[in-house]
Formats: sequence, structure tokens, C-alpha cells
Amino acid sequence: MLERELFHQYGIVVEQQIQRNEGYEIRTADMSEYVLRRTIMEQEVDFPWFVMVAQYYNQQNEPTMMPIQSRRGKYIETINNEAHTLYQKPHNRGYSRLSDGQRLALLHRKGGNLLAAYSDLPEIQPWQTRWQFRMDQLEAFREELKNQQQSLREFDVWFIETFPYYSGVSENAIQYIVDSGMDTGENPFQVRTLAFNRYTSTSQRTSEALFPNEFILDHPARDLAEWIRNELIHSNGDFTNIRTFLWDYHERRTLNQMDWNLLYARLLFPLPYVEAVEHYYSDGNLKEKERSLAYMKEFVRSEGEREGLYRMLFKELVGDRGSQMRKIEWLS
Repeated sequence: MLERELFHQYGIVVEQQIQRNEGYEIRTADMSEYVLRRTIMEQEVDFPWFVMVAQYYNQQNEPTMMPIQSRRGKYIETINNEAHTLYQKPHNRGYSRLSDGQRLALLHRKGGNLLAAYSDLPEIQPWQTRWQFRMDQLEAFREELKNQQQSLREFDVWFIETFPYYSGVSENAIQYIVDSGMDTGENPFQVRTLAFNRYTSTSQRTSEALFPNEFILDHPARDLAEWIRNELIHSNGDFTNIRTFLWDYHERRTLNQMDWNLLYARLLFPLPYVEAVEHYYSDGNLKEKERSLAYMKEFVRSEGEREGLYRMLFKELVGDRGSQMRKIEWLS
């Protein structure tokens, strides 16, 4: 079935297919290699930009998957009754010998150079605006739960009881960005690059090439913070890898005062908590709800340990810059 649909839609003759979590790896009779992926959030109008990003990064020796048009000239086609996109693997793919920090810094520099050539790109919506909107939504929903007549579920109780604390933490993160802009007189988000939707310490080590639809316009500190957030989960208070990551990055792309401020503010914002709540109430799958509940419990119960890690992070990694940055009383 898949072979017939790919031939019909794209004119390729499949010789081998291997099913993966996100789709299929395809090898054709002429030895070309492709990845067929389900299309989730992407729209047809997005793909000319994705193609341009893929072309640019491949020219810059950053192996990137190329979206392929079907015979109808479409990037999104229905295959096996689901929307999919076909990507061709780059010829120069392979694992980089650079460290995570060095590789990310180079990607940010190259992404920034690409964006500099465009004057009509949208501005970055400030993080504090996005965060405030999401927290306001959660607060309104919490009030609805408190006032509803039917009995509360276990997750409802956890959410209602813990939200005030995390609302306060988010206010600290939001105010930190506002104050940082006032201190420097700068727009914190005037610097932008192609950042990942979610960058972690393992995502790029296990990937042989980039996908252009994984990038968004944002400040470079986004990727730094998400890498560190993920690493903190596994570090047990050992900052060796995080310190190496930051200084490797710093050698290739200098971190300025605003970079440090935004990095710290993003780490303070309780993004995993917010996402767990949003996921629970938006996903109707019972198993997914059970996972969200288990994650919520684990996240809340480890809050004391996480606060200790953030205290150490400020002391050990910010170092001399700590004297130039605003203090957060409960983390001092």
C-alpha cells in the first residue's frame, strides 16, 4: 500500500522501507533516501520557507532534510489516510565532531546571518507576553474548576493546590525580563536566530540531519535554557557538563549580558508545569492523562531539589556576572 501511494504521489519506486516512531525511512531503486513524516502543525504555505532554510543550511554544511513536492506540486499529501510530508535526506549527513555548545553556537550564527537578509520577517513576540497569556488562561480555568458542581479529579486537585506557587514563580520570571530591559535600555528580543522548538542534550546527538520545520524565530537563549533545563534533570547537581556546554558556546558566539538575563529568566519560568497542565486538559486520551498526572506529581515533589539547583546555577555558572544581574530574593 505505501509503495503504491508513494509511486502514485511522488513517482518514486520504493526498494526498502523501515517504520520509525515518526514515520518511515525510505530507500528507492536509484539509492536515494527519504523520510516520510506525519504532518502535524505545518501548513502548505509554510513549506517555501522550509525549503529555503534547508537549502541554506545544506550550503552551510549543516545537513538538513529537504521537503519534496508531490506530482501535484504539494508538500502535504494524504498517505495511509493521514497527512504526510516527504523529505529527502542530504548527501553530506553525519554526526558532527563539535560539542553541543560549539554546534549550537554555529547554528545560531548561521541562522542569524540568514535572517539578517530579510527585512519583512515578523518580530519575536516577547516571552513575557506569551507567558502571561498562558498563565492567565490557567488561572481562569482554575477558577472554573473551583466553582464547578461535579467532583474534582485527582489532577484537578493537584492543579488547584499548586498553581498559586507556580504563578508566583512565573511572575518572577516575567518581571526579570521586564527589569532586564529597563536596566539595559534595550529590547531584549532584538537579537534573533533560527531556534529549535525544543533543544535538548540528546536531540541533536541522535539525529543525522536537521528538519527545517523544527526551527522557529526566537532569541538564542531559548535553546541554551532548554538544553540546560533538560540536563538539570539528569545532572544530580553536577554542573560539569552544563559549564562545558556554556563555555563552548561562548567561545563560538559571545554571550552578552542580555543573553544571561534571558537564559536565567527562561529557566525560572515553570514551563514543564504549564505544559503538563495544558496537555492534561487538551488531550482526551486516558493514558496520556495518566502520564500527565504522574509527571505533575513528580515535578511538584522535586521542587525543593530544583530550587537548590537553580541557586547553584546562579552561583556556579553566572559567576562574576552575578554582581551585574538582579537578584531574586528566594533564590539568593
